[in-house]
Amino acid sequence: MTTMTIAFGDRVAHQKFPEWGSGAVIKVEKTAVNGESTSRVTVRFSNAGLKSFVGDELPLCLMQDGHAVPGDRDGKRPAIAEVEDLERSGLNQAVEQKLQDIMHAIPLACRDPFNTLEHRLRHTLDLYKYDMSGRGLMEWAIAQTGMDDPLSRFNRTELEVYFKEYSHELNRHLAKLLKEIHSESLAVKEIIAGAPKRAKSAVAKFS
Repeated sequence: MTTMTIAFGDRVAHQKFPEWGSGAVIKVEKTAVNGESTSRVTVRFSNAGLKSFVGDELPLCLMQDGHAVPGDRDGKRPAIAEVEDLERSGLNQAVEQKLQDIMHAIPLACRDPFNTLEHRLRHTLDLYKYDMSGRGLMEWAIAQTGMDDPLSRFNRTELEVYFKEYSHELNRHLAKLLKEIHSESLAVKEIIAGAPKRAKSAVAKFS
């Protein structure tokens, strides 16, 4: 959750649901909750329609240049913009490497050593919600690139290849994380119990 000032016309993204796409703030108004004055923000998301949020702490990140990558890059340009910069500069040899880096990247929340092992495990297991189905693949590509429509740059086959390579990196990361963590702790058991089915299968494989 982020405490921020949001105004009419701002562009935002949802921190937990990047697959909703970019959102336009269409209304900011005062309301009351339990007798206390607070704000109600209404956002129209490109892929999820109208959503309303109440309170001073909102699960939104402000966007610049029309995009944001929730989590690692709140309020900044999307990762894919770095590729576009290289293309405009004529540095075509660096483009493919940058694309590989972006499409294979594991989010900072899963890797940051300043986060607890349990925090990193929870966020890592949550990544297994993505799969090779049409919807799962698109949601992953949106989250990974910060683009509203990844198919405007990639075709389905390219995304599938990137996703398979990303999945290999994710499995490697999970295996390393499980070696560091005490899997018998109650907190870890609860995290695994609430994880997606694919995540539980991966844990069983690497434990």
